[in-house]
Amino acid sequence: MTEQRKFLGHQYIARRDCGKVSAACWDDKGYEKSTAKFVAGCVRRGDAVERIERREGDPMPEWICRPGCNDCRKEKP
Repeated sequence: MTEQRKFLGHQYIARRDCGKVSAACWDDKGYEKSTAKFVAGCVRRGDAVERIERREGDPMPEWICRPGCNDCRKEKP
């Protein structure tokens, strides 16, 4: 029998080219406009954005090494 963990909701996760998380927000009902603005800003910045399901006890994703880190960014011509 598998253990059922409490469903917490969904999150939008923005990832850098290296795969580390640069930003995240919860997909809360009633905040659709601000969530869309968040996602659009991440995409403009060049991050890949995914919507994930979160459950109680899930490990936290690996965040960037420091604020403003661009070490993994590709150089733009």
